Amino acid sequence: MKNAKFLKCAMILCALILIAAVVVALSGILNAAGFTYEHADKYTAGDAEIAQPVRNLDIHWVDGRVNVTYHSGTGISLTETSEKPIGDDLRMRWWVDGDTLRVQYARSGFRLSLNPRKTLTLSLPEGAVFDSVSISATSGDLSIPALQAERLTLSTTSGDIDAAATVRRVAAGVTSGNVSLALSGSAEAAEASATSGNIRLTLESADSVNASTTSGLVSVSGESVTSLKAASTSGNVTLDIGRVTDADVGSTSGTVTAAFGAFSAVKVAATSGDVRLSLPEDPGFTAKLATVSGGIHYDLPLSRQSDRYVCGDGSGSLDVGTTSGSIQLQPAAQ
Repeated sequence: MKNAKFLKCAMILCALILIAAVVVALSGILNAAGFTYEHADKYTAGDAEIAQPVRNLDIHWVDGRVNVTYHSGTGISLTETSEKPIGDDLRMRWWVDGDTLRVQYARSGFRLSLNPRKTLTLSLPEGAVFDSVSISATSGDLSIPALQAERLTLSTTSGDIDAAATVRRVAAGVTSGNVSLALSGSAEAAEASATSGNIRLTLESADSVNASTTSGLVSVSGESVTSLKAASTSGNVTLDIGRVTDADVGSTSGTVTAAFGAFSAVKVAATSGDVRLSLPEDPGFTAKLATVSGGIHYDLPLSRQSDRYVCGDGSGSLDVGTTSGSIQLQPAAQ
């Protein structure tokens, strides 16, 4: 009898613990679904025509798409469209905070669940130049053409980034999606990253470029880069740079294909994949080439000196290593 009562009490206790755990879990899910931000009382709901001077953009979107367009007038226009009818709680919010335009996806504190995909269209005056632009989305694409700013930050968890800009500093990152950046003019720093997705970066010139993805392809092309880092864990890396001072390139599983019109120092490391480089004969370089399982082939006038290969005056530095793959060197196109 006592054992039966003890067993019954134990079962009730286990049930209560299980219920408490479920409540905590559900509470965590609901809290995670909440959409909150500071100074919510300062925001206005719905579409807007903004005439005040704006130097900075700070946009936080959740589900849908953010499009940037341009018009020949003055002021900034904000318009949202939705796949389904929405109530006031789900209408976007905006606030001109000094010279910063802040845009939020919905009312602060609103529980986001089964959201209709909304598209935000941000229409800017042609030729507008901003100090800082930051646009983020949780699940959505970002489309930004011909933007001019000192600093540009773009991020989305699940979606693509497609941007063209004239900027000094830019950082674009996705978790699951592709990044495509086309940069005009001279940039100080350009950074693009993806967890699962491809990266395509085209530019004129930059002091620093860093492009990396865990699973996907990396492609970088440009006229001049001082410091270049490009890497893919699972995917190919393709580079076409007119002049690079210092390049560090890596691929764990994939082929590295690179063309440099001129360089000072290039390092390439591949675990499983070939390395194919197009390099200038003049003024020349000194190369260290190593492969565990693969061949070394070259169509350049290299002379073997101990464990090094020398081309021309040997002034440049080239270090290439692969575990399972071949190394091929060929002349750069004139």
